[in-house]
Amino acid sequence: MELDGATMSIRRLVEFDKANSQIGQSHNQTCWTVLSVEDDTFYQQTLRLALKGLQVNGKSVELISASSAAEASLILSSRDDISVILLDVVMETDDAGLRLVDTIRSIMGNNRVRIILLTGQPGMAPHEDVMKQYDIDEYWIKTDTTEAQLRSSVTSNVRTWHYLTELYNAKRSLQMLVDASRVITSKRDIKSFTRTVLSEIAKVIGVPSEGGIVCAHHSANKSLKESEVIAVSGRFQVHQANLVQDILENPDFREKSEVLSLLEKAMLSREHCFSKGFSALYFSTEDVDKRAYMICVQTPNTLLPEHITLLKVFCENIHNGFKNLALFNRLSQLAYYDLELNAPNRNWLEREISQLDDETLSNSTLVLVDVKNYAETAVMLGKRYIRSLIHSFYEALLSEFPHASAICRIDDNQLALLFLDNGGVDSKKLARLTEKKIVIDGVQHTVLSTVGEMSLKQSVDCEASEIVTTAQIAVASTREKKLNYSNFDVKTTGEIAQRQLILHELYSAMTSTSELDIALQPKINMKNGKLIGAEALIRWLKPDGTAVPPVKFIPIAEASGLINKIDLIVLEKTITAIEALSQHGLSIPVSFNVTCGELQNDGFVEEVVNSLNSSKIDPSLLEIEITETQAMEDYTIVNPILKNLRQRGIKISIDDFGTGYSSLAHITDLAATTLKLDKSFVSKLSGEDKEAGVAVCEMVLRLANRFDFDVIAEGVESEIERLALMDIGYEIAQGFYFAKPMALPKFIDWAKKRPQ
Repeated sequence: MELDGATMSIRRLVEFDKANSQIGQSHNQTCWTVLSVEDDTFYQQTLRLALKGLQVNGKSVELISASSAAEASLILSSRDDISVILLDVVMETDDAGLRLVDTIRSIMGNNRVRIILLTGQPGMAPHEDVMKQYDIDEYWIKTDTTEAQLRSSVTSNVRTWHYLTELYNAKRSLQMLVDASRVITSKRDIKSFTRTVLSEIAKVIGVPSEGGIVCAHHSANKSLKESEVIAVSGRFQVHQANLVQDILENPDFREKSEVLSLLEKAMLSREHCFSKGFSALYFSTEDVDKRAYMICVQTPNTLLPEHITLLKVFCENIHNGFKNLALFNRLSQLAYYDLELNAPNRNWLEREISQLDDETLSNSTLVLVDVKNYAETAVMLGKRYIRSLIHSFYEALLSEFPHASAICRIDDNQLALLFLDNGGVDSKKLARLTEKKIVIDGVQHTVLSTVGEMSLKQSVDCEASEIVTTAQIAVASTREKKLNYSNFDVKTTGEIAQRQLILHELYSAMTSTSELDIALQPKINMKNGKLIGAEALIRWLKPDGTAVPPVKFIPIAEASGLINKIDLIVLEKTITAIEALSQHGLSIPVSFNVTCGELQNDGFVEEVVNSLNSSKIDPSLLEIEITETQAMEDYTIVNPILKNLRQRGIKISIDDFGTGYSSLAHITDLAATTLKLDKSFVSKLSGEDKEAGVAVCEMVLRLANRFDFDVIAEGVESEIERLALMDIGYEIAQGFYFAKPMALPKFIDWAKKRPQ
């Protein structure tokens, strides 16, 4: 919470007009008090007569007297409204007057009171440096002082004291506001914030509060009596007061109509309202959370103008506090909740796990439910249907597992159930979630899922994000094994532990300049043997020289979200390879694979364009490969992005073609330049099911020719397959039969020996 409100309103604290000139006059607010410290009673009477009838700024001057420095000290220690001291230098001792001045300034710390020294002995005058040290305003010899001089001197010094007192009170008030605002700033939940506000209001206005109430008004359709009570204090405290009407209906509360009327006035006017004994303060956060808050505080007496001024300044900070809380809660909602389901999300789950003590964590269970065919269903039946499906499924989980500590949505198609101390875990019931019947709009549907139940018994030393990621990897492994349900342990499942190790090493590899690199596999014209292009394939070589096959780390990268960063690394290295090839006279297009997720990343196209502009290479030498399945799953989103890339001169290949579920309508409008025949069909050409392989290969070729696509056969590993493809009509191919993927230097040497 900022102190802008206090800073902006500081002028209100230092207005020296008559309406607000009463601050600090705790004993007598109708006159100015002057203290005469004099052991000569006759001279005391002379002073009293000289100042009789004197008025300053419309208020009279009251003279009180002390006959010694000791008596004066007692008076000054009990009063703070003395404006001027007429002090005799010589009293009980020769330096009694100066000793009293030292006590006032150094011990009492009173720098506001004005001091005029009076003496009947001219030789006792203090030095000029003493006058400055103790802030002594004037020095007069009694026999030389006229009535006019005395009245003029007292008048000017009273005004000076009044000015200094106003500044003192303004600073003190501002410090109170700073302290109070600092206290309420530390509160991050509405209940503790409002309780603290009630307490600090009493401190700020400097009067005892007999109690207060804070309520939240949510809707214009509800009456003020139905507003929720958030905090109460003092005599407003009523057992189980949830609504304002609960307090007003208390028989011991006699000011019901007065309080209700004042609150309604504040609500209608949207302003703070004050009456005798009650203050109603209004705060709106409607622009953030459509709420309004009201505070009603009771005080013994009507607030003075200076109290109202301070309270209004503090209210600006209270309003900032309410608004900051609303914004904080909104940010927390966005950060920790899935807005579609209003359910906790992955961030919330990881935070919850990280806050568990070791004993609770080791006795807990995490269950992941992965809804099958989520993307396909969304494409076929629409987003509205899939949202209804997930929402109904989530509601069913809430109903069926009431003992779950939390049910969270950690991904579009994944829900997680957290059971603390293994309370409510029913493995048989969990297993039945693999085929769950739900009703949407009166129609029964079946939701198919992969379910993984993971004990957290040995996960005490794991980070929360690591636990959730491990569970996701385990469920992915369950799905790959064509299983619907599995029960595993975060540490004892060897395969998962190995994947986790790979994930850790992959994080390190991505910060290295040499571990992740590309290998180039040539694309060959089978008729003349010429090199016509290459595909960049990711390779991971660990520092110890161990090569990690892509089949091992790519699925892990996809599950953990690292695949997007890997795609960008491959993009950078592919462009570097194209530049190097061009420098050796090998101007051939090089393709690289991109995931659908990275393609939909807002900054991906810009990243590609910037990389091309920086390198100055011909965009037609860069080719992007995306699998048919990915292209069709999010066709309406992906195809416009592909068209954007095509318009910039970049080629597009559809990888693994024939294994997906492309519709003819989509094929005709697909923003691609090349179809890559999947190797599974190529391998059939040399196997027992050759006729089926030939049929598919012929169909893909006809489709490519019909819609003007280039076509490449990938995965060619034998002469039989090469000849069969050429008989069908294929010209371009790649595979181990021609060459394995090679590092860039080796590829350049190999390419220079090929026919040009």
